[in-house]
Amino acid sequence: MHKRSITLCMMAVTLFSCTSKDKVPSSTNDILRTTNEFDLTDTIPKIMIQDTSLAFPKIFEGSFLKGTKVAQFGTEIAFDKIAIGNLKISSGQIIATDPVMLSDAIAFSENFPVGEFPVELAMANINVNKDRRVAFARVKFSDKPIKKWAFALLPGQAPIPLKSKEIYGYGVDAGLGLFVDRAAKNNLDTLLDKNWDSMFSEKFEDYLNHSFQNQNAVFFSTGYGDGFYATYIGRDSEGKICQLLTDFDMVLWRNVAE
Repeated sequence: MHKRSITLCMMAVTLFSCTSKDKVPSSTNDILRTTNEFDLTDTIPKIMIQDTSLAFPKIFEGSFLKGTKVAQFGTEIAFDKIAIGNLKISSGQIIATDPVMLSDAIAFSENFPVGEFPVELAMANINVNKDRRVAFARVKFSDKPIKKWAFALLPGQAPIPLKSKEIYGYGVDAGLGLFVDRAAKNNLDTLLDKNWDSMFSEKFEDYLNHSFQNQNAVFFSTGYGDGFYATYIGRDSEGKICQLLTDFDMVLWRNVAE
C-alpha cells in the first residue's frame, strides 16, 4: 500500500479512511453519480439566512455568513467561516480532487482568473453532538453578487441542472480534498510522495495551505470524510466567475424548493 494511504489508516481520526493511491477511475461512475446515494432521509432542511437575495442554493454563500443556521436531522447546524490564505493560479485552470487521486486528476474546462485568490472554509457546528466539520470550501475571485450557480465541468461533460438526479464530482477515499493550479500538479504529486507523513500527521486539523517551488495547494477535510462531492461555479450578472465551491453534503439543499 502506498505510504500516503498507510499514514491515513494509522491516524485515529474517524474522518479519514484507508485507500490506495494507485486506484484509478474505472468508469464514468467515478465522476458522475446519482444523488439518491446521499439522500439519507426525505427530511427538508430549514435554512435560516439573513440575506434573502442570495442565488439558489442560498446555503452556498449563506454558509459563509454570520448567523446562518440549518435545522436538519433533528438538530441545528450553525456556520462560521475560516480564511486559509490564497491560492496561486498561474495557468487559469484549476483541479479539485482527493490528493490521493491527484496523478489521474484533470482540470476543469473553465478558464479561471489568474492571480492569487482567497480560499475559505464554511464550518458546520452541529449542536446535537458538539461536532465541527468542513461543509463547503471555496476559492473567491470576486465580491460581486452571484446570479447563478452551475456545476464545474471537466472536458467533455455536458451541463446538467443543479437538481439533476445525477451529479458530477470527485470521489474521496482519504477524507481530504484540494484545490491546485494545473501547472502545479506534477510538482505537487512528487511532493506528496515524499512528504505525505509530515504534511498529514496527527497534527492535521481541517486544512493546510502548503507552498512549494513558488506554487501552492490548499487541502481540507471533507465533511464526514469519504464520499462523492460536487464542485460548482458561481457567476455574476455579467457571466463572470465569482467563486469555485465544493459542497461536502452537510446540508440536503436539493430537498429545498428554489
